[in-house]
Amino acid sequence: MAKLTTPITLGIDVAKDTLAIYHWNEDRLETIDNDPGAIKTYLDGLHGPVQLALEPSSDYYFAMADVALARGLAVYLVNARQLAHYRHAVDLRHKSDPHDAWLLARYLCHEAEQLRPLQLRDRRARRLWGLITRRGTIVQARQRLKQSMAGTDFSIKALLTQFQSVLARLEHQIQSLIRQLGWWGDYRHCLSIPGVGPANAAALVAAYHRGTFSSSDTFVAYLGLDIRLRGSGCFKGKSKLTKHGEPELRRLLYCAARPALCYPRFAQYHLRMLDKGHSKTAARVALARKLARIAFTLINRDEDFRETS
Repeated sequence: MAKLTTPITLGIDVAKDTLAIYHWNEDRLETIDNDPGAIKTYLDGLHGPVQLALEPSSDYYFAMADVALARGLAVYLVNARQLAHYRHAVDLRHKSDPHDAWLLARYLCHEAEQLRPLQLRDRRARRLWGLITRRGTIVQARQRLKQSMAGTDFSIKALLTQFQSVLARLEHQIQSLIRQLGWWGDYRHCLSIPGVGPANAAALVAAYHRGTFSSSDTFVAYLGLDIRLRGSGCFKGKSKLTKHGEPELRRLLYCAARPALCYPRFAQYHLRMLDKGHSKTAARVALARKLARIAFTLINRDEDFRETS
């Protein structure tokens, strides 16, 4: 009879130059350089099945994730929001690199069955994702600039022109990568949905190809647009979005919900949400969720959206 082997569980806090690694099985902390060579040497010294948890910090986690995935190790990404809630749940009052590494290891040890391991992906897909999030940062920075300078005598026309130039170059690269990855058909399917523009379509396609989703429900949950219910006994709390995943995806879908109202059936759906007592924001979120479900279905079926009266 084969002997069961307990996997080695690592929690890794990522910084630009170093990695704080907490070895859960041996209750020890190590620090190594955030460098592919140092990472390979460290992982080669581990014997047996290994699972590791990382908090995706900027691009700094890529080196560890790439080396680990190439060796067939189980890699899990734990977003900052989940980790912050978990920190409060276990009453960890300190926040430092060693404490975060310990927390990631504990989270993985207890919650591994509920997590989806990271898959080895084409580097172009990762670059696409990075460009989409960077575009979102620039769009929001431009909006903040407009708001802060409103009502002043300063002209920001030249700055706004520069913003537009950078956005145009980013969008060109995004579309080029979608073509290279062979996802142009999926992109066109999403673009056929009323209200969905180039940026929204690119984000939906990138999200769709980030994992294997069994249904539109799991896709919506991945986007963080699913509802978390709160209640106990006679108490019924407010329903809120889980907000898991990348915020930029939710922002883009929420923005798409406004022009989508030009399509009569979407406008009727939005009105039904308002009639049920939902706020204008909640009604737009509901429509954004509907757009995500439609996009998932169209890509799955390899079809364009067909408008009906």
